[in-house]
Amino acid sequence: MIFDAHCDTMVRTESPDAFLSGGGKCHVDLPGLIESEVAHLVTALCIEPYPEELAGVWKHGVLNFTECSGKSGDVKLHFALEGCMPLYLGMDMPANPLVASLTWNGDNPYGSGIGGTGGLTSEGVLLARRLHAKGTRLDASHLNDRSRRDLLSLGLPVCATHCNSRRMCDFPRNLPDADLKEIASRGGVVGVTLVPDFLRPWGEDASVSDVARHIEYIAETAGIDAVGLGSDFDGISALPRGIRGVRDIHLIFGELSEMGWSDTDITKVRSGNWMRFFSL
Repeated sequence: MIFDAHCDTMVRTESPDAFLSGGGKCHVDLPGLIESEVAHLVTALCIEPYPEELAGVWKHGVLNFTECSGKSGDVKLHFALEGCMPLYLGMDMPANPLVASLTWNGDNPYGSGIGGTGGLTSEGVLLARRLHAKGTRLDASHLNDRSRRDLLSLGLPVCATHCNSRRMCDFPRNLPDADLKEIASRGGVVGVTLVPDFLRPWGEDASVSDVARHIEYIAETAGIDAVGLGSDFDGISALPRGIRGVRDIHLIFGELSEMGWSDTDITKVRSGNWMRFFSL
């Protein structure tokens, strides 16, 4: 069983049928998930990249999630918010989010992403506490360093659904060692992602082995219980060499096996750590 903590497929897929039947243009579809033994998929809805189409993108994503989640069989689709502008705008939620990031890459009423310089606002602090009280886990993935420190200072459980190691690849969306350790100290998990620019400088010749190297580094730095997978399928245009979509996801764990990882530790990365963090 595999738990993938982040994809953007519900916003990108053409229709529910394209996801359920397969054959569309996305990295992820239901036949591919079944073939790859992905049993849990966190499907994020993110509207902040589309400022001129907020309502339309939200409607499209919600329709896809609502239709697909009821027909996905043994594959559990989880709803996530990537940026909380829909809450600020009063948009109807299709479910209580399993996990939420307060911002996307820019500034919003709740704080600053990697494209901004501020920290969490007072509204952001209140929202973080409110989300936690309702059972939604908090995602630090898109926060800039200042906002992430503000979030960690609240003492709440925090994860990063799709981030890599900044020591391995110096990119603003990756996490420094201190934050990897702080997230781990709260029982949190960091989902290593497939974004080439997060794997190697400028994404040059990123491959499956780079994904495995980031997983191993985070495990060595923060502990084996603090690392999982957050592919970012359908949120990126390029993928690491050797991966074309969800059907190739098994190659990551094969690489870990070749590196000498035990089956027990691989199982934690495949699904166990995320299942524990989300209490599933």
